[in-house]
Order: sequence, then C-alpha cells, then structure tokens
Amino acid sequence: MSADDTTAEKGLPYFFLKTSGLPPGEAFERWRTLCAPMYEISPTTPSAPLPFGSNITYQIGDLVTQRSLLSTQRIRRDRRRVDAGPDHYMVQLYRSGRFQGDVGAKALSATRGTVTFIGRRQVLDGMIDRADFIGIAVPRTRLHGLPVEKQDLLFDAARNRLLAARILDIYRQLPTTRADAAPALADAFVALLHRVLDTSQASDVLEGRELDGGLFALARTIVQEHLSRPTLSPEFIAGRMQISRTTLYRLFEPEGGVMHFVQGQRLEAVRDALADPMEKRTISRLAEVFAFNTISQLSRSFRNRYGVPPRAWRGERRVAQRIGAQGTEQHVWKWLRET
Repeated sequence: MSADDTTAEKGLPYFFLKTSGLPPGEAFERWRTLCAPMYEISPTTPSAPLPFGSNITYQIGDLVTQRSLLSTQRIRRDRRRVDAGPDHYMVQLYRSGRFQGDVGAKALSATRGTVTFIGRRQVLDGMIDRADFIGIAVPRTRLHGLPVEKQDLLFDAARNRLLAARILDIYRQLPTTRADAAPALADAFVALLHRVLDTSQASDVLEGRELDGGLFALARTIVQEHLSRPTLSPEFIAGRMQISRTTLYRLFEPEGGVMHFVQGQRLEAVRDALADPMEKRTISRLAEVFAFNTISQLSRSFRNRYGVPPRAWRGERRVAQRIGAQGTEQHVWKWLRET
C-alpha cells in the first residue's frame, strides 16, 4: 500500500526515517538523500563526524509537519535548490539545539524555544548544533494578502509564545489524528498564522476571543510542561500565561474546568507518547514523568479512559504503523510540492 492509499482508519500519511545506530557512512548517506532536494548536508569541518538525523513527516491537509533530530552539521540551500523547490514557508520551533547562519541576506540565530519563519525560496547557509525541531510547511497561497516578504525571520515574544504552543500542540496530536480530521487542524493553524502575521491587527495578540485557540494551546503547553507537579492550580497556570483567572476559567468552560482538564492531559500525554514512533521511554518511566504514583494507577486510569491498558495500546499502535502506509522519501517531497 502506498502513502496515497492511507485511509482515515489508518491515520495520517507519514514517513519515518531513523539513522541512529547505523554505520556512520550509511547513516550519512540516508540522511543526505532525504535532505538532498532542499539542502546540501555536510560535516561542519573536514575532520568533524559525518552528520546524521532522524525525521518523521506527516501530511495534514495541505500542510506538511515534520520533526527532526539532528547531529551537528552544516546545511546549505543554494540558488539551484531554491529554483527547483516548492514555494512555501516553514514555521519552525527549536525544542533544543541551535542554528547559526544566514538566511537570504539576514543573519539568524535560533535556540531552544525560538520559532523561525523562513521561506523556501530563500538561500540558506548555516550550522545546526544537535537540534530537535518541529516545522510546519505552509504554502504561500495560504498566506495570500499577508506581507510575508516583510516578516522578520523571528517573532516578538508574544507571537513566539503563541506559535510555539500551537506547534507543540499540533505535533502531539498527529500520531492519533485521523486523516479526515487533518483539514480542520491545518485550517486552525493557518488562521492563527494569519492573525500573527497581519500587521493591521492590534499589537497585543493575546487580546481577543478569536485567539482562544492559541491561548488554549498555550495553556495546554504550560500544563504539559508541569505534569510532574502533584497539583497544578489555576493560579499557577494563569500566572504563567500572564492572563487573569477569569479569562482562564472562560477558556476551560468547554473542558469541564481547569483541574478536570489537567487530569485528562496526563492520560492524553501518555497515550500520545505511546503512539509516537520517535518515543522510546518505557511505560514505567512515562508513569513517573506524568506524576502517576504507580504503574498500576496509570494502567487503571488509562484503561478507564481508553478501554485498554497502556501496554496494549502501544502494541496495537506499533502493529498498525508497521502494516499501514508509511511513505518514502519520494512521498515527502511529493507532499511538499503539492502543497
């Protein structure tokens, strides 16, 4: 079955490449082959180790989302690759690591927590240092009417926080998102991006009910970052978000309240981690990370919510991933060119 035949029951079309553990030469060749249509990959110096990386790419509607774990390496995009490549913008969050280099005629430094906004029609030359990043490719046609050419490579603090939260939120959902739900997920992200990029809007992008989706993603991210705390209070969450408790309570009314949401997030975090092909932590470690007292407590709660214990859930997802459509390097670039 090809990636194009993926059904809603099989989930989103995706591609997964892992090169860690391979001989250095083979890992480098596989990684360089994946990146070749868009980037030239090389060691940072002639004597540096050969670079490698792991990547998972999902097609969500007319957007393409990817997460990459990279060793230290140099990446270049020359004019030939610019002219041959697709015309879209990459909104990319660095979860860790660093990029230092030039994009177009501008210097760029991106570190943990930074969201960058880079057009694929821009030449690029820089060094990536042991990075973990998530990027969402958005076709230029989806940004029609916005002054994208005038947009800086980086965002101000408020916009960065909103975009980082939404990108993390989208990635967390992808392993369990059905294909028929993908267009709505893509539309919601594009709508937030329009608000963030529209210079005619108010300077304080945290104001306005139309941004509740972005604020909710931010709240979800703050909760997820502190799931190991025995309790998470509304005061703590509102303080981190820099909003009032009244606004926070309004955001969570559809969820049954703030604390009900926190309880559900712990279980959702375990579920989505177990479904992620890039997740390697054991169930006992996940129980510890997400503040369950014992594996038994996690198993009971998980079964009550999802109908099966966590070990069975992980097994079922891995079987489905092995027999389902996973795509190839060619599918990745086909998805990008078609967006």
